[in-house]
Amino acid sequence: MSVHSIYNYDLENISYTNDLEYRAWIRKIFCMQMPNDAEITDQFEGMDEVSKDELLYDENAVMKALDFVYAKTRNKKIFKELYDLGAATMLSTDRSIGLSVLFSYDYMSHFHNCVICFLKTPENFNETNESYLYLKKKLT
Repeated sequence: MSVHSIYNYDLENISYTNDLEYRAWIRKIFCMQMPNDAEITDQFEGMDEVSKDELLYDENAVMKALDFVYAKTRNKKIFKELYDLGAATMLSTDRSIGLSVLFSYDYMSHFHNCVICFLKTPENFNETNESYLYLKKKLT
C-alpha cells in the first residue's frame, strides 16, 4: 500500500467555506473510497446530503491516515507543540486528541499545509512556516 493511498499529500491550496466542502477535502486527503451513485441511490433515497455523508464516512481510512501522520511527526518538536496546543483546546494533554483537533474544520487547511511541507521538504519546515505560525497563533 503506497503512502498516497493512505494520506494524499499532493493536495495543495485547500480551501473550503462550508461543511460539505470541508468533508469533501477530508475524503480526498484521507483517501476515502466512495461507492458510486448506483450503489447507494436506493439505500439513501430521500436522505439529506449531510446525513448521507456521515453514513458513508470511512473510519478505517481516517484511522490509517491519522496513524500515518502521527508516526511521521510525533517525535518532531514543532509538531509536538502543535499537538499539545490542539489537545489543550479540549482540556487534554493527549497528543492524539491534538492531532484530531488539528484536522477539524477550523485548522485542517493550515495543518495539512504543515504536514505536506514536512513530508516533502522536512529541512524547510520550521518555526517560520506560514501555516505553522497561523496555527500557533490561532491555538493560543
